[in-house]
Amino acid sequence: MSDMANQDGAFDRALAALRKIPRAILVVLVAFALALGANTAIFTLGYSQSLGLYPHPDELVVLRSDVQGHNEGVSTEGFIHLREQTTVFQDLHASSEGAFRIVTQDGPEYVAASLVTTGFYRMMGDRFSLGYDFISEDGTPGRDRVVILAHSMWKRLGADPAIIGSTLVMDGEPYTVVGVLAPGLRDRGAPVTVPLVITPEHLNQHDQRMNVIGRLKPGVSIRQAQVDVNAVVARMTQSALNSNQGWRVFVEPIEAASLTRDGKLVLWLMLGVVGFVLLIACVSVANLLRLRSEAGYRLRLLPNPRFPLE
Repeated sequence: MSDMANQDGAFDRALAALRKIPRAILVVLVAFALALGANTAIFTLGYSQSLGLYPHPDELVVLRSDVQGHNEGVSTEGFIHLREQTTVFQDLHASSEGAFRIVTQDGPEYVAASLVTTGFYRMMGDRFSLGYDFISEDGTPGRDRVVILAHSMWKRLGADPAIIGSTLVMDGEPYTVVGVLAPGLRDRGAPVTVPLVITPEHLNQHDQRMNVIGRLKPGVSIRQAQVDVNAVVARMTQSALNSNQGWRVFVEPIEAASLTRDGKLVLWLMLGVVGFVLLIACVSVANLLRLRSEAGYRLRLLPNPRFPLE
C-alpha cells in the first residue's frame, strides 16, 4: 500500500511539474523571440527614423539601375536624360564617392568624400550649422573648388566658427569651405563633400556610374513615378544614344533602398532566428502538453489505493 501511495504521489508531483513547465518555457522563449524581434525592428527602422528628420521623407526615392539583371549605378548619360525628361520629380540629383588627402590636427590622412550635384542637400532638406549648400555655379568647371564639411569633420579641424570662406587644402589644391552640415545622420557618412561636375565630356564615359535620388512631386505615387521613368528609359533604349540593351530603372522608396546588401542579409538572418525560436516554443509546448496528457492517461489507468479493485 505504501508503494502504491508513493507511486501515486510521484505522479501527482510529475503532473504538477508538467503544468508549470509549459508556461515557464513559453514565457522564456516568447520573451527571447520578442527581444530578437525588437532588435530586428530597431535594425530595420533605425535608418528610416533618421530619414524621418527630413521634410516629407515619403517623397524621397532612389532610382536603381539594372542592366541585364545586374545592379549598377545610373550612367551620366542616363541621369541627364532622366533629369530632363521625367515629369514626376520636384528635383533629381546624383552622387558618387571619392577620396581626398587632407591635413587635420592629427596630420595628413585620406578621407572619404561625397560628390553631389549642386542642390542635393537642399532637395534632401539637410540643415546647416554654418554656411550654405552648393549653388548652381559651383557645379561648373573651374568654380568647383568648394567643399562642405560634415559636423564631425568640422570639429576635427578645430571647430572654428569662422571657418566659412577659409581654405582647406585637399590633394594639394585649395578648396573654399562654404558650409558645415548640422550634426546627425551625415556624420555617419563621408567627412567632406565636393560638387559633382557633369560636363559634355562625361556623356562618353559610359562606365561612370552614379547614385540617383529624387523627390517626388506632392501626390505622385511610386507606381506613377515608375511609369514615367519607364517611358524615358524606353525612348533611350530605342535611340542610338544608349548602347545598353536590357537597361531598366526601378523607383524605390529611400527607406527600402537604404539597407546595404549585407544589411539586408543580416535582417533576413535575424528574422529567421525569430521564426526558429517561435517554432521551438511551439514544438516544446506541444511536446510538454502531450507528455502531460500521457501522464494523466497513465494515472487514470493505475488502481487508486483508496478504492481498491475487487
